[in-house]
Amino acid sequence: MHAARVYRHGYPELKKDAYASKEKLPHDIVDEFILDNCRTLEDEYIVEKLKEMGFAGANRWNVGYRRRKLGQRKYLRGEIQKHRAWVRVQAIKKYGKGCELCSFHFAIDVHHIIPRYEGGAHDIDNLMVLCPNCHALITRCSLIIASRKDIPNTRKKIRARIKNLYFDLW
Repeated sequence: MHAARVYRHGYPELKKDAYASKEKLPHDIVDEFILDNCRTLEDEYIVEKLKEMGFAGANRWNVGYRRRKLGQRKYLRGEIQKHRAWVRVQAIKKYGKGCELCSFHFAIDVHHIIPRYEGGAHDIDNLMVLCPNCHALITRCSLIIASRKDIPNTRKKIRARIKNLYFDLW
C-alpha cells in the first residue's frame, strides 16, 4: 500500500483532504437531501434528483462518498430484492404452484406479462407462473400473451399441441 502511494505521489503519507478536491457539492444542502432520501432512493436516482436541482457536479461517487461519511448504509437494494421475492411468492400462492399454461409443476418461473422495460409493473397482477419451457416460448415470442385475459385461450392451444404430440408418438 505504501509502496504504491510512494510510486503514485512520491511520498508515503495520505494527502490532507485527499478526496475533498473531488467533492464539489455544497455539504449542507446535499447532506440533508441524501439523509432524507437514502432510505427510499438508490444512489443513481439521488444523483438524477441532484442534477435536476442544479448540482451538475453530482455523480455516484460523490453521493456514495457523502452517504458513507454521514454513516448511512445502502439498505434499499436489499429491500427491493426482498420485495421482489415477496411479490413472486404471492403470485405463486395466488396462481398456483404449477404452470398456468401446461400445468407442469416440477420447476416454475415467474414471468412479467407486460415486460419491465415496456413499463410493466412488478406486481401480482402483472405476473404469471410458468414452467421453463412455456417461459422460453413466451420470451422468444412463439406465444404472445398481452394480458391475463389471453391465458385461457393460450392454455387451450398449448394443451391441444401437447395432446397431439402425445398421441402422434403412439
